[in-house]
Amino acid sequence: MLATLTAGLADQRAHELRLRVAHEIPQRLSENALRLSVHYLLESDAAGTGFATITEMAAELGGGAAQLFAIERWYAGAALVRQLIECNYLLTLMAEDRAEADGWMRSSHADIVARFMPRHMRQRSVRNFRQSEYEVHCDRGGHPNPAGRHLLRHWSISEPQLHRNGHWLDLAQHLADIWGSFVDGLRLYDPRMDAASPLYSPHRSPDGAAAVADLLKEWLAVDPVADRLSEPGS
Repeated sequence: MLATLTAGLADQRAHELRLRVAHEIPQRLSENALRLSVHYLLESDAAGTGFATITEMAAELGGGAAQLFAIERWYAGAALVRQLIECNYLLTLMAEDRAEADGWMRSSHADIVARFMPRHMRQRSVRNFRQSEYEVHCDRGGHPNPAGRHLLRHWSISEPQLHRNGHWLDLAQHLADIWGSFVDGLRLYDPRMDAASPLYSPHRSPDGAAAVADLLKEWLAVDPVADRLSEPGS
């Protein structure tokens, strides 16, 4: 199994597609977040604004992680990936219930601590998030922990390039997952999906849908380990 993973991570075409996913999905998320933010600013809708806000946060975190990985700042990038996972928790909850987006957008610090920490969101979500995966990301990119030392520049010099490709694979997987959560939520937040809205045009929701679908389809078809590395370094 290790040999298969090693060979898969080394696949040049697959790695090129991982890089495209890591750079293009944040851009598409950002474009859609801007469109929704403008709409809900005019509508004064807290739930819609919350959904747009967390989408833009995910876009910036994903794009930021890609930029840091591109200059081999693996530890700093890992911190952003951990936050990206929390954004996915929030997007998933918001896709299940508009009240979650409304509650989050109106939250005080105390409300966030009481209701929107990862453990609370795992309990409320219909989806079964893996606590073990989040814990691994917390060890390597959360509060300073010696478990993250191998991501530091001077430690990573001695590590093979294949291990580094694994971080790109992990980022691509999380961004693909976030894109899916975002798309799932559009039925509740995108006026283009609302038959009662004058903006109704479901075939146009979201912007970039066809391009992302084609990219993900190609990546999953080409990358032999696209569904294997669920935790970095595993």
